Amino acid sequence: MSASLLAFLKKQKDVKEIEVPAGMPVCQSGDRCQNLNIILCGQVKVYRPVANGRSLTLYYINDNESCILTASCILNDMPFPAFAETTTKVRGLSIPIMLVKQWLKEEPLWQHYLFGLLSHRMVELIELVNALAFERLDSRLAKWLLEQDAIQNMNNEPLRTTHQLIAEELASSREVISRLLKEFEACGSIKLGRGTIQVLQKNKLRSF
Repeated sequence: MSASLLAFLKKQKDVKEIEVPAGMPVCQSGDRCQNLNIILCGQVKVYRPVANGRSLTLYYINDNESCILTASCILNDMPFPAFAETTTKVRGLSIPIMLVKQWLKEEPLWQHYLFGLLSHRMVELIELVNALAFERLDSRLAKWLLEQDAIQNMNNEPLRTTHQLIAEELASSREVISRLLKEFEACGSIKLGRGTIQVLQKNKLRSF
């Protein structure tokens, strides 16, 4: 989000600042969206339940981003088709429906922001569908570990996560993820700990 758009939003009396603690639901399946929230600081996870009680992470909303599913529901007067919850404490701006629709007709800054967000999310979702349809789970798991290591790794500390969380990220079961992680550990790619995973051999993970 550009500095000029942020300044524009903060001038609007009907745009409210919000704060939400970590681990709180933001929107649930079937809800009617009354506002579009822009995250200034923090992270929100958007996911959908799948078979056997599992869930599939669609995308994360990070700093200066918003939820394109919420925008779509507002513009098409449809219920929210997924679930969204905070993974960290979130601070943001809440924009009422009336302004979301009005600015889409009148404000170039807003048009540019929403269309850019739509383009970004469409690429992410196409990549997700491609991975689910054509990539093996061990390949997706290796890719996820490398990505998280690049994001989280500070001072060579291990990743702090659980097998259940990874299963939810990859739309799999905890048992299958645990088995694959043990295979990765057996070949020396990673080291498993209690609630931690340390990446040891990035090249071996890339080979998957």
